[in-house]
Order: sequence, then C-alpha cells, then structure tokens
Amino acid sequence: MGNILPFPCLGRERDTSLLPHYASGGNSQHGYALSKNDRFRMEDAVSICDNVAGHACFAVFDGHGGEMATVLAKGNLPTQLEDHLTDEKASGKEEAAKRAFMAVDDMMKMQLVDEAKVLPSGTSSGTVACVALLKAEELVILNVGDCRAVLCEDGKVTTTTADHSPEKNKLEKQRLKELGVSVEGGYVDGKVQISRAFGDIVGETGKKVPGIICTPEVFFVNVKDTTEFLLLATDGIWDGLRDQTAIITARKVLRETRSPEAAAKAVLEAAANVTTADNSAVIVVALNIPEPLPKRDAGQRRFQFASKKD
Repeated sequence: MGNILPFPCLGRERDTSLLPHYASGGNSQHGYALSKNDRFRMEDAVSICDNVAGHACFAVFDGHGGEMATVLAKGNLPTQLEDHLTDEKASGKEEAAKRAFMAVDDMMKMQLVDEAKVLPSGTSSGTVACVALLKAEELVILNVGDCRAVLCEDGKVTTTTADHSPEKNKLEKQRLKELGVSVEGGYVDGKVQISRAFGDIVGETGKKVPGIICTPEVFFVNVKDTTEFLLLATDGIWDGLRDQTAIITARKVLRETRSPEAAAKAVLEAAANVTTADNSAVIVVALNIPEPLPKRDAGQRRFQFASKKD
C-alpha cells in the first residue's frame, strides 16, 4: 500500500456558519460527497485531515436537532485526537481515543446548554460520528451512533461497525434497560433515536439525555494487500443501500476511473435513487484498488456470437 499523500484538513475550521449543502472532492487516495437532499437543513458533514498524531484521519458526522453539534464536533475532534493520541503511551491507543471523544463532548456542553435553553424541546442538538485513523498498515475505526464504516476485502464486506440504537442493537437496548432508561417508540428517554452521540444536552440539568453516552466502539484492522477500500457514510446512505450494494457500487467505479471521489458520488447517487429523505455524506478511502477488468475485443465478441449461431 502506498503512503497517504498530503491533503488539506477539512475538519478544523472555526467557521460556525451553516454546513455546505452539496459538495464533493478528494484526490487519488480519498474522495467524499455529501448532499442535503430533501431535508429542510443540512446536519451532515465530513472531516479529512492528513496528519493527526501521524495518522490520516477521516470522519463523517450526522447531526440531529440542529447543526451546531455537528459543527462543534467537526471542529474539535481532530485537535483532541491529536492531543490524546500523542500521549497514547500512557494508556494505549484505544483508551486515548476514548478520552479524546469525552473531551470533545465536555467542550461542547457549555455552548450546547445555552442552545438547549432556547429550543422548544429543551434539548440541544447532537451528532453521531464514525472516524477512521490510518497509519501504515493499521486502521483504527471509532464509532458513536448510527453512521457506519464498511471495509471491502477482495470485493466483499469484511468489517462493519455496529449501529448504536435500541432498535438495532441488542447490547445497547440491554445497557439502557440496566440503567433504568425508558425507550419509547425507539426514542431514548423519549427524546433521541440513537443511544450514543456527542451533545444532546438537557437545558434544565446541563447534562446529557439519560442513557446517551459518547464512548466510541473501537475496531482495529490490519490492512492487507487484499484490503481494497474503506467506506464511511451517514445513515442517509444506509437507509437506501445495503452494505454489499454500496461496496459493489464503489468498487465498480474505482476500478473503472481510479477516482475515490467518483466512487463516493456514485454511492451517494445510488442511495438517492432509493430515498432522499435524509441528509447523506460518504467518504471512500482507497487502499489497494483492484485493476480494471480486461476489455474484451469487439472482434472476438462477434466471432463468439457467430459461433453460437452455428
């Protein structure tokens, strides 16, 4: 696998304006695409940084209840990962990443509690996130909520994260039950449909919605020669596509064009052909793109067709 080429960090802007409604970009080793679709506002975002404590860092965010939590998490997470992973020898990479997520959530509380107090719901915005850290042959995936990371190994799905919601995840449902947190119609404490997220601060208490945590599940993957690419996406993609369908779509375009951006756009468009009810964002990280299928000679095809008629 080649070295990751330098590319700009898209996750450290201090601008708190509205998130872009439509965008795509990338280079020979990564590509992204996002769309507001039919939602009233955009709450999804991507973050791409070339160097976070020596790792290439890719992240997708899917907000709910407003865009502020997404903007804050996107702006603070790369810096906190940098700070904590630099000191990972004290606790190990997994624990360092978890502490970084906690630090981001704590930093967000001050601003989000003010937001919560003026919103009719009394609860601030929140955001889920899925992050991938790539360094040499090691891939670390950090997941909070129902964004998803899917790895393509020799044309097939080999690694996928677990969605954190009481309706999709039995372990999360059991965790909430043991805490005595109610789940009504899939909503945790009657407020949020996911069980892990940044934000979701209650204005009256200044604390998170009961049962909601921001501790990521951590997955370590050894990148092999047969590990072709990684796909990170928000649930606007997964509402329309199965994991394997998304992989097949991205793989076909990658083999034909060698363009991760084109592959990301193809996945976005394929999901939109099924549903545009939610915001969508997707990142494709190329690791070992397979060679294109050999083109059959036109004369050979005509000969084979004639032979079959005979």
